[in-house]
Amino acid sequence: MLEHDLLATSWTWAGDESIRDRVHAVGAAGFAGLSLSLDDLHEVRATTGFAELRRMLDGAGIVWVQLGPLDRWWTCASRTADDVADRGVVLEAAASLRAWQVVVRADTSLPGASPVAMAEDWVALAGQAETVGAQLVLEPEPWSNLPTVERASRFVAGAGHPNGGLLLDAMHALRGGSTLASIRQGVAPATLAAVELSDGLLHTPSGMTLAQESQQARYLPGAGAWDLPGFVRTVRDLGFDEPWGVEVRTPAHRAMPIADALRTAAAATRAVLDAADAFGTPAAPPMPSSPAPTSAVDFEPPHRADPRRLGGPLDGRRRDADTGTPA
Repeated sequence: MLEHDLLATSWTWAGDESIRDRVHAVGAAGFAGLSLSLDDLHEVRATTGFAELRRMLDGAGIVWVQLGPLDRWWTCASRTADDVADRGVVLEAAASLRAWQVVVRADTSLPGASPVAMAEDWVALAGQAETVGAQLVLEPEPWSNLPTVERASRFVAGAGHPNGGLLLDAMHALRGGSTLASIRQGVAPATLAAVELSDGLLHTPSGMTLAQESQQARYLPGAGAWDLPGFVRTVRDLGFDEPWGVEVRTPAHRAMPIADALRTAAAATRAVLDAADAFGTPAAPPMPSSPAPTSAVDFEPPHRADPRRLGGPLDGRRRDADTGTPA
């Protein structure tokens, strides 16, 4: 099977250990990338510093660095000084860490901003991200003002900035009502910039909202009811390939030692990608259903065979059981 670059999202590698130990665990589990949350970025900025974090990432073999997500990046009455500070920290970190992408969320407030009114701020932020070497990507959520990946793709394409892209999260897409067919038809290939994999149940667990399911019931890829190999093939057909984001959020995953949790997540994701790789390849030859021919080394004509092996007479005679002499 092919080798694949995996990226551990911030929830997949969250833990109580130091960030140095967690970064090491991400690399040791075979991930080539990770995403850093705002909490992580603020902690690093106040302690070790971004230059030291970049050295940690290099030592762990991490080449894909994703930052965010940012909230309230658009002009709105609810935007606070903390939101502005978060934006500054993310852009500073992106420059120091040589980040691949900066992730932003859509508006999850009610009634929510008009996407048309957000386009100018999107273009401005995409330009700022470009100056520090990172791509700006939008992660739509079913409970936001851009609830489907198809709408979000139209927003990114309509805004028109070449440094803007779409993050296609399997859970958000499928729970938002998209199908593999609608993704294939409704997502503009030029907008697709990142993909995240997780699995889920056929229906949202009883008593949970969609947002709660996203936070507590993201199962290991391959452990749920979704056609993730088909999802992988669909986004590949749209032109996406590498790195594959992995987002697992369950109490059981969180309770595991971080090294075990990351190894498990990586192995499960690689199994799904292997299944997607194998689709359409020639079938493996069937196992033989008849005995193989006896080899020339083992075969002797019956009249010369050793009776101790065959249990039959020698030269038409039998031997006495006690003396071994012909009877």
